[in-house]
Formats: sequence, structure tokens, C-alpha cells
Amino acid sequence: MKPIIHLLFLLILPFFVFSQKTKIYGTVKDGASGESVPFVRISFHNSKIGATSDSIGNYSIETYYASDSIQFSSFGYKTSTYLIKIDESQEINAELIYLVQQTDEVTIHPPDELPSTILHKRLIANKKINDKEKLSAYEYELYNKIELDVNNVNEVIKENGLLKKIDFVMNYLDSTSDGKNYLPLILSESISDFYHLNQPKRTKEIITASKISGVENLQLEPFLGDMYLDINMYNNYINMFRKAFISPAANFARTFYKFYLEDSTFIDSKWCYKLRFTPKRTGDLTFEGEMWITDSTYAIKKISGSISPGANLNYIQDLHFVNEYNLVAPEVWMLTYEEIIAEINITQNSKLYGLYGRKHTYRKNFKINEARPIDFYKSSSNVEIHPDAKNRDLEYWKKNRHLELTKQEKGINEMVDSLNNVTAFKTFKKLTYCLATGYYPINNFEIGDIANLFSFNPIEKQRYCLDLRTSKKFSRRIEIGGRIAYGVGDDKFKFGFTFRSNFTPKKRGLLSTYYTHDIQQIGQSQSASSPGSTFGTLLRTGPLDKLTFVKKAGCSFEKDIQKDLILFGGFDWKEYTSLGKANYLKWNENSVVNDTIRKIYSSEFIARIRWAKNEEFIAGPFDRTSISSRYPVLSLQGTFGVKGLLGGEYNYQKIEFQLDHKRQIGVFGNIRYGLNAGYVFGSAAYPFLKVHEGSQSYWLMTNAFNKLNFFEFISDKYVGGYIEEHFGGLIFNRIPLVKKLKWRIVSSYRITYGDISAKNTREMLLPSFTKKFGKTPYSEVSVGIENIFSMLRIDLFWRLSHLDAGTSPLGIRAKMVFNF
Repeated sequence: MKPIIHLLFLLILPFFVFSQKTKIYGTVKDGASGESVPFVRISFHNSKIGATSDSIGNYSIETYYASDSIQFSSFGYKTSTYLIKIDESQEINAELIYLVQQTDEVTIHPPDELPSTILHKRLIANKKINDKEKLSAYEYELYNKIELDVNNVNEVIKENGLLKKIDFVMNYLDSTSDGKNYLPLILSESISDFYHLNQPKRTKEIITASKISGVENLQLEPFLGDMYLDINMYNNYINMFRKAFISPAANFARTFYKFYLEDSTFIDSKWCYKLRFTPKRTGDLTFEGEMWITDSTYAIKKISGSISPGANLNYIQDLHFVNEYNLVAPEVWMLTYEEIIAEINITQNSKLYGLYGRKHTYRKNFKINEARPIDFYKSSSNVEIHPDAKNRDLEYWKKNRHLELTKQEKGINEMVDSLNNVTAFKTFKKLTYCLATGYYPINNFEIGDIANLFSFNPIEKQRYCLDLRTSKKFSRRIEIGGRIAYGVGDDKFKFGFTFRSNFTPKKRGLLSTYYTHDIQQIGQSQSASSPGSTFGTLLRTGPLDKLTFVKKAGCSFEKDIQKDLILFGGFDWKEYTSLGKANYLKWNENSVVNDTIRKIYSSEFIARIRWAKNEEFIAGPFDRTSISSRYPVLSLQGTFGVKGLLGGEYNYQKIEFQLDHKRQIGVFGNIRYGLNAGYVFGSAAYPFLKVHEGSQSYWLMTNAFNKLNFFEFISDKYVGGYIEEHFGGLIFNRIPLVKKLKWRIVSSYRITYGDISAKNTREMLLPSFTKKFGKTPYSEVSVGIENIFSMLRIDLFWRLSHLDAGTSPLGIRAKMVFNF
């Protein structure tokens, strides 16, 4: 395990390198007479950055672009070279030696390297100097315009008679440079002030104006600024669509790209060289395009390109980007304009609806190396939103936006209002929402869940279920929901109720109360389908013969405290009744027959703290999806059972710790790993301890052991971990013909170990099919192929320990995964 721990440590260890100015000063004298030499040319070796000594031989030169030596040259003297210390201020008094003219034989040799290679090497050598990370501090005003458009609109309307009722949208169509028509759907604009401090690393952004036009949207404001949309071409990898593309300015770019020096010209008074780049192999996550590199400083002046053909990427049929850099201060290059346009469609040349995603970014009013007091950079959220950001009037936008809107962009709200009055469009919206959420909206209510309408299990035989909840149209602050189910086999109704209220939408504070009167499976992953799942019914590898009837009531409150800290508190009352083989027995020392316990009760208080640096969410009024932080997610939870409270039968305290981390690792894809540990103080019946998560389904579970049966291991102290690596197209992309399938390799390893104390087995005997770890942890390993038909993942699992005679340790699991 030590090598793995060391590897994980290296993966999460950040380090930063900052460049400083080098200053050289002194005098230049004649080496023989000692007299000052005026107007001597002083320059850094292999550079055009230089200065000239004054009339009495004094000089001073400073730059970010220093090399390891400085040269002095003047007519009639030999060129003198002195070694210097980079990033320091130092005095060098030079002496020049008189030159005796002589002529040697001249031999012309071909260059050892191509001019394109020499230019690219100089680009790489000056990356730290030209990158904004060299600066101690910087700030600027930012304007972002993000647009989501529907493509193939005119073709679909022409070919589908039902859609001719909305042919008025043709008046709002726009077109791309290659003649493709599209319909603007969502337009977001933001103006913000961006601040950055390098040591210590601090970033702050304040959105001063925000405006979203078009169809109903989620809370996107935190993602409209620079914090989550900034792409730095000087980085080795460009992270887009959860993939790590190799930058043409990467230190190792020549391993993946071919470079061609094609042209040179002035751009904004700067002499620049045109360097075209193309991928060496198809299938790699690379670009093709061109960049203009400045003379002397070797900074990127402009770069444009597209995703290379054959890149192992789904749904993105095309992507084009442009980055433009300008000198905003002496020897300080900053990105001033950025454009990204992506075409998203199911398949290439599809006539179905697709999307264009567009981003245009402008930056101005730069302040360089003017650090503010450290307290200024402290913030309670990653992106602050000014109280009046959403209330800016048309005159404000007309005056402050960096680029005027097009006619089509101005008409988005008018077009959407017209569409919302068309019955066919409203029905289409409802069906799309139902496919995404499982609920069909009807005015103030939503009915579903389509995933749980029908199922069967050994207790209920056939089960029918219906859910109902209020919609966002009813309220964006309160949600009321309920469920009713009926089992034909046991002739019983099951039901549940929920109430949720988001008290503080700006900084989430969600209050929930609930009651459940239904059948559940103890010991399965929280992300697994319930016993009432229609889909789960069809994919079981074993019978659901260990079910529990659960009555549960409780309340909880979840509150965002700071930008990366979430607190959770709650109370649960539970009544468990065994419905199968996981029965409740207690040892009776006075009888040969153990006592049967019909029901068990617990009353629990729950407290949890969760920390994930710089984590953000795509959020609706009540539910939200985490955007993975580049830092580990840490969670510590305490569960406290209280005997005698509302019939609770056990006193226990359960402490659980979890770590989860997902990182891009460049050309090797991405890796996810985690650790978990827990300890139970006091004593309790086994359903309230740690029932290690198993799975009895062909559906692949990424948060459970796929070859472990329910209730196979139960512990009151445990530790475990997992690691999963997605290699992307690293392997298959190098196999001819196979690479056209765009398959991707994935592998995983999961392990856990635990034990249970005698005090807990005295409270309740473990089921007969429950095992003990002994001295051997349970572990399983898998290797699989994902991106089959762009949506299917199939893994082969191998159970490594605690094997059962006559049962194969191998198993196939699969799931649907939609990834770029």
C-alpha cells in the first residue's frame, strides 16, 4: 500500500513556480586604458532584449526574459560575456578588449534543428515569464457572454409537419460562418471584477451585473465569471468537458504535435511568427490550428484551433477557439479576448436537434502587481454576486457591456414567450423534463416516478407505486411530496410524505421533514435502485430475501456555511421489522431456543460536516449536482442513538469519516480514489451498525462491492478504500481499426476490513449467512470497457477473497454512462 499512498500524495501535492525580474547594472570600460566606453550594446544571450550604455559608460537593464548570461559588444572590441544570476539584482562592471581584425575560413552547415522546433523550444523556455502566474498580483474587468443555441432547426421544421406550427422561429434564426443555421435559446451575460494574488494564493471575483435571457434555467450565476471558465494555454493540459486536452504550448507538446513555421508579419506593431500545429496521431485529445509567437519575448500573441479529427470525444462534433493576448504593462502579456464555440450533437451529420455552445470573453482595465491588503481577498464564496447584479437596467448594459448584442440575441425573450404559447412546444418541454427527472409536470404538481411505477419482489409479488409532488410553478421555496404503493402479494399499502423548504436560497439552508412506511433493503448503496425500482427488478443476480419493513420519521437541516463548508444536522426515529432471512434473534442463556425479536427501534441524532475546497454546484430550488472539486472532499459524521427516547432501545455513538477525490492526470485520463473508516461506541442491533454495502444486481454500482451479497459482512469498526482509473483512449487509440470504436479502458480496486465486538452480538445475533473477516480483508478488482456505443460500460469483476465453494469469483456488471 505504501507505493499507492505515495502516488496519491504526489497527485494531490500542489507546487507553484513564480518568475521575477532580473536587473543588471554597472559600467563598461576599456580593458587596457580603463576609460569608459559609451554606447555599448548590452543584451542577454540568445535574446534581442537589450540596452545601450550612456555617454559615460553607465548602463542598467531589467527584464522577466533573462537568460543565464549577458553580452557586451561595440565596434572595434571583442564581444564580452558574463554569467549572471537569474531573478536577482546584481552589478557587473564589464571590460572590453580591443579587437585585432582577422579573417577565418567560413564553413556553412545545415541547421541541426528545424526552425519550427527552435521557435517552439523558445516558446517553452519563456513560458514561466509570459504566463500571468509570474505576477505577484493582477486584476481586471471581465465581460462574459455565454450562449446556448439549437441547431438543425430549419431542417427539422421542414421535415416534420407537426412542428410547422412553430415555423415563426425562422424569423429568429442566425447563421454561422459556414452557413449553418441556429436558433438562440439561452443567453447569459455578466460583468465582473476579478482579483488575483499569488503569494499566498488568493482569488476573488465579484459579479457586478448578471442577466440571463431565454428558457427557464438553473442557478448559473456562479459559473458566468472567470473562476470556472478561464483557460490558460500556457498550461500543459487544457481541461474541457472533463477531459485533459494536450496544449500545443505544453512542455512535451512535440511528442504529440507536428509544428510548421509558415509565415511572419506585424500584428499590432509586434513582429510575430506563425507556427501551425497538427496532431501526430489520430485519437489523442489534441488540437489543430495555428499560433502567432512574438519576436524576442516568444509570447503567444494569438492562438486559434479546433479539436483534432478523430479525438476520442463524444457528442462534441466540432469545437473552435480563439485566444488573443496583448501587452497590458511593460513585458506583461495578458489574455484580453477569448472565444469558444462548440457544436453538440448525438452523431455527426445528425438531422436531430443539436446545440451550439458559445462563449465570448473580453478583459480590460488591467492593474498589474498592485496587491491589495490580504483581508480584501477573503471571501465566504468562490464568486460573490453584487446585491444589484440582477437588477441592472437596459441603459446600464448598453453602457457597460463590451460588445453589442446581435438582433437575434436581443430577441430571445420575445421568441421564448411566443413558443410558450404553442401547445406542441409546451408538450415537448414536459416530455423532455419527464425523461430527465422521471416526473411529468401538470400545472402546480408533478406526477411520477416512471422508474418505480411497477416492480416485483418476494414479499409484495407485484408492486404498483405512484409519486406526487409540488412543482417549481407552485413554489421555488417549498416542496410537498408523497408516495403511495400497493403490494398484491401482501395486500398492503405503503406510503410516505416529504416536506422541503429552502429558507436561505442565496446561501443554501434546506429544511426537510419526512415519514416513510415502506419496504427497504438494508446494506445497499445509497445510489442503488430501491426494491420498488422497475429497472432494478429485471437485473437482479439473487432474490430479495433479506428485506426490512421500515417506519421512519425525521427532520434535517443542511446549511452552507462558507464557500466550501456544509453542515448537516438531523433526527431519525426508526422501526425495523424483518421480512426475510435477515431475522432478529437474541441469545437466551436459559433456553436452547433463541429469542425472536419482532421489531427493533432506534432514535438517532445525526451531525455531519463536509468540506470540499472551491466546490460549486449546479443547483435548482431544492436539488443540486456537485461540480467535482479539484481538491479532496472530506466528510465527518456522528450518529448518536439515545435509549428511551421515543422508544429507542439502544445507546450508541457511530463516528464515520470519508474522503473522496477525483483528479485529471493528463494523458493517463482521470483517477478517483477514496478512504472510509468508522467506529461504533456502545452497543446496538446489527441493522444499526455498519452493514457493508453489497450488490445483488447486474447493474454496476460504483459505490458498493459488486460481488458482495447483502448482509455478508457486518462491523462495528472498519476501514476501507478504493481506486478507479479511467484511461480514456490511451490504449485503444494506438490500435489500428479498434481506435475508430472510441472504446476506453477502466479499472478499479476496492477493499474493506472490519470486526464486530461481542457486546453487539449479545444485543442481537448475526444472521447465519453473515461472515467474519478474520485476518483477511474483503477485496475485488475489475477491468472494463466504457464508451461502447458512446453510452455503455461493461466491467469484469473478480472477487479476490472470502470465496464460496461452487460459486464463481467472476462476474459481469454493466451500466449506462453518458460522458463526453
